[in-house]
Amino acid sequence: MSLDKRFARQAQNEALFREVNERIATLGENAQAWSPDGTVEFLCECGEEGGCGQRVRVPLDVYERVRSQDDRFVVRPGHETLEIEHAVEWSDDYVVVDKIPAAEPYVEDDPRGAPSS
Repeated sequence: MSLDKRFARQAQNEALFREVNERIATLGENAQAWSPDGTVEFLCECGEEGGCGQRVRVPLDVYERVRSQDDRFVVRPGHETLEIEHAVEWSDDYVVVDKIPAAEPYVEDDPRGAPSS
């Protein structure tokens, strides 16, 4: 199955936001020390054209677990795109989404080289 061009572009946008969050995660231990509840503010990785610009609060250990797979992303609740992903974990602050197989090729350029599920 192939993806509509709009959804393929959205998946690629998500990968771009993931790169920004990788830089934030690099500072994670310091940023986590500033946070009384041990969370870090990342950019929502929803892939909306131009970015939604919203932040999502995620515990650093959860972000690290999400990043262990290149087809998983952290988005704000309600920012899931069911045509290209499904929720695998959620809280009041964030949703972890996993790409459907047709979308995986658009996000596999992972800076960490993490494998898909």
